[in-house]
Amino acid sequence: MDKRLHEIMAQCAIIHETNIKTNIIDDLDKIEENLSEGDSDVKDHYLSLLMQYYFQKNKLEQLKQLLLEGYKFDMRFIDVVEAFCHLKDDEDNVIEFLGDNVVMLKDSITENDLRKMHEYYQSNLEYKNFIDESLDLIKKNRYVCAQAYKSKEEFAKFFLNEDLLESLKRDMPFILK
Repeated sequence: MDKRLHEIMAQCAIIHETNIKTNIIDDLDKIEENLSEGDSDVKDHYLSLLMQYYFQKNKLEQLKQLLLEGYKFDMRFIDVVEAFCHLKDDEDNVIEFLGDNVVMLKDSITENDLRKMHEYYQSNLEYKNFIDESLDLIKKNRYVCAQAYKSKEEFAKFFLNEDLLESLKRDMPFILK
């Protein structure tokens, strides 16, 4: 099984690079057509990885299509950070679309994650109006709030949700240690 998994991962890497180089990475129909000629386990694994890629790149239509086909991926906070840093217009976005998942996400949050989002926000104030709603969802995540509270860095306070912090102090004080 391990050998097969390594083969699948290698094939997925090649497929992904090819899709980027041939400029079809956003054409999910073409990608699925190309994958239909290969092994189903490679197709399934690649489309799950592609779903993560689409989330990170804020490609909502492609993400929705894969969701409708039954694919899923294990969201990590770094995926949210990448998606946040790809918000550039007032179109619907992946963070808002999967808002409950973002709010309830249980993952390690680092100062670097918060720093990257803060720097993106501060250097792209022209996008502020369409970033704020996604930012509010991120601020509702208890692990983001806990990291912001524990951090000594000034930028981290940008992510502090005072109402959530009071709730955490009362109901989950262990998360703030």
